[in-house]
Amino acid sequence: MTLRDGTRPPPRYVQVAEALKGRIIGNEFPTGSFLPTEIELCLFYDVSRHTVREALRQLAEAGYVQRRQGSGSLVISADPKGTYVHSMRSLSELFQYAADTTLRIDRISERRPEADFGQDLGDLATQTWLTVEGLRLDATGRQPICWSTVFISRAFNGIAPELGAQPGAIYRLIEDRYGVHVDTVAQEIRCMPISVAAARELGVSRRLWVVRVVRRYLDAQGGVMVLSVNDHPGDRFSYSMQLRRDLRGRA
Repeated sequence: MTLRDGTRPPPRYVQVAEALKGRIIGNEFPTGSFLPTEIELCLFYDVSRHTVREALRQLAEAGYVQRRQGSGSLVISADPKGTYVHSMRSLSELFQYAADTTLRIDRISERRPEADFGQDLGDLATQTWLTVEGLRLDATGRQPICWSTVFISRAFNGIAPELGAQPGAIYRLIEDRYGVHVDTVAQEIRCMPISVAAARELGVSRRLWVVRVVRRYLDAQGGVMVLSVNDHPGDRFSYSMQLRRDLRGRA
């Protein structure tokens, strides 16, 4: 299914989350009250329980509700700070992030990286890459998340005409066209001064620092297929990760 403008509608859980957010903001569910139960929401929106749980998780991460085991979802704010919370518990969730957000491409070129990216690419900075720059937006297509610079191995520069022409993650285009697969994603996070381009496109002050998230998408041999550099405004980004204790080998 596509909309009139040719784009695909957001996932169903995003639609449910947005609908509930609107009802919270409209004071139908005031601060201090509880949302309907998961079963009631399933019936009201005609969706699965998994869809409702994902929608509630989005609202919790955005700061609208607090989920309490055995009690339900408590509304804690109708106007939380505009912080984007990225939660990652598995590689599939990282891939889902790319699928649920939109990269609005500003420029595509084939060149060596600027000196600003030397620390991010290391020895790879001397190579020529298919380079994509653009603003990543949330699932609604309205809220900027970060300024992204994506470096694609020249072995896959045949996807250049398809970039921006159809929705989907860049790594997925590569996998579909070339029959290769992402085996591992290595990630690094650090803080740094914002670049001129990021400040301009995100509409923030040059005095602001960003949280830079660098991801290397590696094939089974450890070769870099794609390297993405994502600059998030430091005052509206939070990263959430759950780690499970490994009890193997304990008596």
